[in-house]
Amino acid sequence: MSSSSGNRSNNGASSSYPPPPLTSSRLYIANKAKEILATRDDTGITKLITNLCYAKESDESSSLLYKTFKNHFPNLLAVKLLHAYTFMTTKTFPSSPSCVRTHSLKLLTSLLIDLEESNIALKTESLNDMKEHLNSCLLHQETSDREFKLLSRIISRVSVDFFIESIPWDELCSFIVSLSDKKMLLMFGELPTVLDEDFLKPLLENNLGFKIVKGLFHQDRDGDDDEEWCLALEAGFNLMLQLVNLERRDLVWDSVYAIVSSVWEMVNVRKRDMVVRRGLLRLVRKVRSEALRFRGPEYEFVSRLALMIKRINGLGDDTKIAAKMIHDVLDRYYMGGTVLDLGFIQSLIGINSA
Repeated sequence: MSSSSGNRSNNGASSSYPPPPLTSSRLYIANKAKEILATRDDTGITKLITNLCYAKESDESSSLLYKTFKNHFPNLLAVKLLHAYTFMTTKTFPSSPSCVRTHSLKLLTSLLIDLEESNIALKTESLNDMKEHLNSCLLHQETSDREFKLLSRIISRVSVDFFIESIPWDELCSFIVSLSDKKMLLMFGELPTVLDEDFLKPLLENNLGFKIVKGLFHQDRDGDDDEEWCLALEAGFNLMLQLVNLERRDLVWDSVYAIVSSVWEMVNVRKRDMVVRRGLLRLVRKVRSEALRFRGPEYEFVSRLALMIKRINGLGDDTKIAAKMIHDVLDRYYMGGTVLDLGFIQSLIGINSA
């Protein structure tokens, strides 16, 4: 009796707690990872991205496989994700849904952010491989607006190491120059604030400053122009930081005046307080991603600019909070830097500090 009872008890336990599926086992995950790593073909990683894109809660194997790549092979994963995107946009794989292609870029963006926040740098070989494929994506492939925005963010994070090491990326500069106004503002606004003068000069010579001012002031009253204003605000803010970094005193004040004047006009003339708030929250994201690299002048400049915007008459309470968030995030992530050049800062913003 006891034996029979014990069997029933064990059988009951088995039915209540079934063993994990074979595809979730460590052995399966390890073998699958080796299979994908051992080949230059992109079919395996593409299938994994597709599974993740359409993942169900019961599909544990794809999630575990991706985590294995992310935790143990981040350099290879970054390159593979970009390869897969390129692969899915070619005639070789024409049936790939756009959502799967976009998902590969989402995964890559998330991976690069996680690596940056963990202070893990991509290896030079991986960076060069990604640069080559990004050039191909930009010059030879049609991209949706969503994909273009994700590619811009990926380029921003990949390019940091190139600019810090003074490695030229001429193809990127030429590509930005060739873009329409809206896309130029978008991509420039995403670039890191470590550009050298050789990269920035052709952009300024091809009317980047004029296109920023045009986006900030010359608008109609529709949603597309609201979005362009936000893009111009981001690009103008980024240009200011680049010029502060390069100590271009002759140009920084023009950017400051344009931004502050445009915010005032948007709030008091165009009655677009909500759009201004949306734009300021994008600046919060920009400061969050760049503050670790700020020196003293950048810190002081952004801090005072946020205060100038907050003091503009007519701002709604929520928009004032957004302006304050710029300063709060700056204080949270700023790590120090060089000694403040107070004379430089005062020459830029002292006139309107009262």
